[in-house]
Amino acid sequence: MELLLREVQDSTGVGVFVDRELSADKISMGCGNDQLIQLLGVDIQAAHAVLTAAGGGVRVKTNGGFIEVNGERTKSATLAVGDTFKVGGHTLTVAAAPAGFDAALELTPDPDVDPAAFEHAFQTGLSDTWLSKRGPAWVLSVLILVAGLLIPLVLILDGNDSTPNPDAVLLTDAYWTSGPLHPVHNVAIGDDCGACHQVPFQKVQDEACVACHAELIDHYPDTHYAASNVTTERCAVCHVEHNEPTFLIVEADGLCVDCHADPAPLSDGAGHMQAVHGFNVENHPAFEVALLTPAATASGTGLSFSWGVKEALLEGAAETSNLKFPHDLHLDPDSVKTAQEGRGMVCADCHTLTADDEHFEPISMEAHCQDCHELTFDISARDRQLPHGQPTEVIQMMQGHFALQFAQPRQRDTGGRRIPDRRRDRGSSCSGTTLECAQQSTENAVLDQFTRSGCVTCHVVEDTQAQDIFARYQVHPIRLSHDFIPAAIFDHRSHFTQKDAQGDEACLTCHSATTSNTSADLMIPDILNCTQCHSDRNTADTVPLDCISCHQYHPQVVEPINYLERHL
Repeated sequence: MELLLREVQDSTGVGVFVDRELSADKISMGCGNDQLIQLLGVDIQAAHAVLTAAGGGVRVKTNGGFIEVNGERTKSATLAVGDTFKVGGHTLTVAAAPAGFDAALELTPDPDVDPAAFEHAFQTGLSDTWLSKRGPAWVLSVLILVAGLLIPLVLILDGNDSTPNPDAVLLTDAYWTSGPLHPVHNVAIGDDCGACHQVPFQKVQDEACVACHAELIDHYPDTHYAASNVTTERCAVCHVEHNEPTFLIVEADGLCVDCHADPAPLSDGAGHMQAVHGFNVENHPAFEVALLTPAATASGTGLSFSWGVKEALLEGAAETSNLKFPHDLHLDPDSVKTAQEGRGMVCADCHTLTADDEHFEPISMEAHCQDCHELTFDISARDRQLPHGQPTEVIQMMQGHFALQFAQPRQRDTGGRRIPDRRRDRGSSCSGTTLECAQQSTENAVLDQFTRSGCVTCHVVEDTQAQDIFARYQVHPIRLSHDFIPAAIFDHRSHFTQKDAQGDEACLTCHSATTSNTSADLMIPDILNCTQCHSDRNTADTVPLDCISCHQYHPQVVEPINYLERHL
């Protein structure tokens, strides 16, 4: 086909034309660079249509797009001389073909075509092809429903194991997951979705969580006042799965402050619970401590003791452990030195951190005191030690010892270093009978132990004034608190180094042991001490703390009172 293309390049009426001769079996037309007639515009495809000769006129056939003939859109048309059609905004008119040409076209370009729109000229939409939108959409929707919903659902309702086999291609409910499991849960249940999602299309219920976490303690017990005033959320409200990155523990302070900012619904009306808005002096209440308190009642010739726990403000609180112990004296290297190494004592000599990095091993006479405070009572018998704990057994040992001593006199050993609380020699001469001398020495030793410098040095001793020597003196039992603030957690190990302080110096930044001369001193730091280094705000000179840095939403197992009691 030989085609003459006359392009009108000036629309002012002067009539500026540019003629081109095109020769091909079919004349291509579109916005592509390879088209013989290139027409640019957003509605024009790369290969929009082809032209062929038709008896002096032309036949136009599109490749999926459209042309406009006499105001109507069509995909093909046969045009005679004088007929006009439009492609995009371009107008083409069939003209009389000169000699030697099969057809002629006069092209008037669209003057409103924005050159910036040409970047879209090569995009082909679905509507420009033979495909339709509705049909493929329905087919794909049905395939997705069958593969992703119906087949896995049938497997579940049929009771088959829906766990996918990694060596086979199976359509299971594993495809329904919206994201990965937390690694902890992934190890525990793997791809067993039914372990948590026990009922299809139902939210995970608390019963599914408790099945594995039965040992977890509720935020507050059923008997707490808040149980009848506060609606408890589902576990999954706070512990959200299938997120990236995965997280299970909510650390934002809002989890706590949203409720504790208004403690009225949580309190029993006695005003015990106070409002908390954050961790600083203005927004956090003063610390409270749990104190072991003894209650003494008359029992026989002596007293019977029972122990309870009371809460009190830290400021002004005193411990009643029945122990006499001056920290300042034991930490003074000029007054006390270790028996084995001869050096001044340090905190770690008595206080050993447990594996939880929070608490310390119980203090005991045998493990911490006896190296220096031997329980000898007669310097002539340096290897005899009194039993620690029961006054009756102490007196019985003394009686037996002195009875044997006066029945079988021997040379007394008075040499060696005197260790604190060793008894001086007593009863070395006696003119009475063996029994009388033994009894006299026993009474002197008992009086010394329970009233002067023996047991009474560390213990509270009750003188009942009983005539029977076995019933006269009663030693008050000692109980040392295991945790003064059981509602809080504190990592001691991370505080062993504080800026430039280490060892005892780090301990003494919080505990005023060098100035404490009585065991009634708690030496627990108050909030003013903590806020020197910590705050709920992230500032250059403080370490930020969240609520859960010191408090657990799910408290640890609360054991009976013996959990707080530690016997010395």
